[in-house]
Amino acid sequence: MIFQRMFPGDGEILLRSRLYIICGILVLIPNTICLVVFNSSKDFRQRFVFFTLLSLSDMINGISFIMSGAGRLDLLLRDQYHIDTSSSQCMTAYLWPVFLLFGGQLPATFHCLLTVERVLAVNRVSWYRSRWTWRNRLYLSSFGIVLCGLLTFIAFVVSFASPSINDDRMCAVMNSTGIVYGTIHYCWIACSYMIAFAVTLNLFLRSHGSKFLNHTEKRKQMAILILSGINVLMVSVPNFVLVADQWHSDEFDVLLVGVAYLLYGFQSCFNLPIFYFFRLEFRRRCHELLRFRRNGTNTIVSNDMSRQKLSRVNASFVNTAI
Repeated sequence: MIFQRMFPGDGEILLRSRLYIICGILVLIPNTICLVVFNSSKDFRQRFVFFTLLSLSDMINGISFIMSGAGRLDLLLRDQYHIDTSSSQCMTAYLWPVFLLFGGQLPATFHCLLTVERVLAVNRVSWYRSRWTWRNRLYLSSFGIVLCGLLTFIAFVVSFASPSINDDRMCAVMNSTGIVYGTIHYCWIACSYMIAFAVTLNLFLRSHGSKFLNHTEKRKQMAILILSGINVLMVSVPNFVLVADQWHSDEFDVLLVGVAYLLYGFQSCFNLPIFYFFRLEFRRRCHELLRFRRNGTNTIVSNDMSRQKLSRVNASFVNTAI
């Protein structure tokens, strides 16, 4: 084990805990900016309900990294890390197992809901434009939150119904819920991103060549596709590594598993750059909030918004709100 030789003793878990804290901070900063922009006007709040909740869920993911890293670091420094702990004790004695569960489930759920909305926008164009409102997004989002709450409740039940004993107080998802539920948890998240990417790619290929799509609309489609692709690479693949590590515990170093899970966290940092470079209205709003406007910007924005409204009337495959 190469990392064990490089970091003897508790060196691996100490470094892993510090990296988790850094990762969590880096996740919070861009998603806080996204949250401010998405809630900067009534129009943005209604149009970007899913994106707002996606940023919130990614912030929960970042908080879970900070809490787990700081909690384990504190236990190590107080020499209380290497103590036998049951899965039920992990779920009740520490907060980070619950945050780790929500931090994985919520982003995956809202990515799936975004995909559902895109399917409706492409395949039911007339109905979508006449009937689909911000209230529908809110109802669908509420369903997603309730679903994640139900899954977490099941995790508590499983943890208490069939408790397992751990050699330390790592209290990761697998340690807190058991290997069976943990495997289902990670595989469900990984598969949900892969399915969302496959559906988004299919919609992109079907509609990208349409003469009704202007350059702006194509960039919006590309933004969702890139975001889904990043999730597959940085969430789905590391999740399978985490599952393999639990079923073959002697195969991977502690630090290697931690680095794989860090990818899980760092994917939450990509919302801001993707929205900024591919969503024109998001970029303009950022400039307005940061007071980067030049003389004449208001006139340009007004004219461009008029052109965008005209393009929405002519477009047949894409809804500009997603």
